[in-house]
Amino acid sequence: MSHTPLNDSELEYLDTFLMSPRTPDETMDLEMVDGFFVALAIGPEDISEEEWLPQIFAGQTPEFSDQKEADEVLDLIHRHFQTVQQAFAPKRRSNVGEEPLYLPLILEDEGVDEKWKETLGAYWASGFRVGILAREDLWQAALDEDEEFFDTIASILALEGSDGEAEEDLEELDVPQREERLTELPWLVEDVMFYWLEKRFGKVETVRNDAPKVGRNDPCPCGSGKKYKKCHGA
Repeated sequence: MSHTPLNDSELEYLDTFLMSPRTPDETMDLEMVDGFFVALAIGPEDISEEEWLPQIFAGQTPEFSDQKEADEVLDLIHRHFQTVQQAFAPKRRSNVGEEPLYLPLILEDEGVDEKWKETLGAYWASGFRVGILAREDLWQAALDEDEEFFDTIASILALEGSDGEAEEDLEELDVPQREERLTELPWLVEDVMFYWLEKRFGKVETVRNDAPKVGRNDPCPCGSGKKYKKCHGA
């Protein structure tokens, strides 16, 4: 199976199918899938496909038009899962620095809803929460015992906002705060990753760089020439 990252047309095709009438009402959209996959990739233990794949479709079976469509959709899901997994692979972790290991896939609804910025990143955080719940006992134990880890997770889940299942004590973000939090998100994710690596394998040496972090209007680190918000931040 190819592990080539999905291109723009493939990402659009997958998101369109996930949000089509032929999938269960509670099916994740592409942004939520990305957050879900990131939580699984950096979490306390590996989770099999037999467990994570049904969660994308709320435990139900989509109405594929034929086997060809089923194969295409599942291949795209598998490839994106592998892309996220490989982003946090050991050989990538050895090069931690000024560029993030992975840029979360945040969708923008500009032109669809005039208030779209008020929920920017909410579905990603919701997917991340689902990933946490896949091993809720392990995550909850860590949250209970480590205040710094708790604060990091709270910073991520604050993006979910009041319309999600966020806890009452999570901060409410206005639009500028939300945009700033999304700029910080790749680094918050890496903090979570290194927390679990240390839990699993002992102290992990990290190399951090004090260079400015990638802003949503800065050139995307992938080298495409596009702004971050229009490329991997889009």
